[in-house]
Amino acid sequence: MKYLILLLIFISTMCNAQIGFKDIAGKWQEQSREIKKNKPIEFKDSMRLEIRPEGFMMVRYDVGSTFFGEAEIKGKYISIKNHDFEIQENDENNLTLIDNSGLHYFKRVVEFGNSPVTKIIPGKEEGIKNIAIETLKGKWSCYKKTDSKFEKNKFYLKSITFKEDKGNGTYLGATAFSSMDSVFVVDAFIYVKDDNLIISTDEENFKAKVIKSNGEELILESGSITYFMKQFGKKE
Repeated sequence: MKYLILLLIFISTMCNAQIGFKDIAGKWQEQSREIKKNKPIEFKDSMRLEIRPEGFMMVRYDVGSTFFGEAEIKGKYISIKNHDFEIQENDENNLTLIDNSGLHYFKRVVEFGNSPVTKIIPGKEEGIKNIAIETLKGKWSCYKKTDSKFEKNKFYLKSITFKEDKGNGTYLGATAFSSMDSVFVVDAFIYVKDDNLIISTDEENFKAKVIKSNGEELILESGSITYFMKQFGKKE
């Protein structure tokens, strides 16, 4: 029992090991920012950090002030010139810091370059979710999709056609899926409840979250993929 307690203390100590300036020394350039986890925001005041092993630190904004001096680390917190950062993650090439403006994602660089411009996809934020047949009926075609795990041979949703309301959130319709070199169209049962959408066909079972449905635009999120859909031409 004594050895077990000592082992647990040792593991706890290792898990809470102090991060030192040597662990994060180097030049870091901000690549993206989130107001909270998985909520990216546009920004112009990109940060560039220079951290030296002995604790000297320079914080420079593209738009805004530059401040530098001796910094202090306590646990996972860095303090410099009354500005506090929390170290969320760090490894050899990546550093994530949190302050009052959100989460800042940095990449290690040899020399500072032009700051990346963060592009936020219009309409990605959640909106009205009207799933009545009057709103959904017709053909919705994907005009844009994003996939952080893109695969060339993967089949992606191309279109959904809502034809008939069968009640209880179930619709008869058709759907099309496409890859880089192939397309198939099949009849489908489409089930929509709250913010969940399921397409059931002989070929495919597709599940997604409804991010927005306002009659003008239908935005679906399926795993790593976001589909942006509109109706072009007359409703069927």
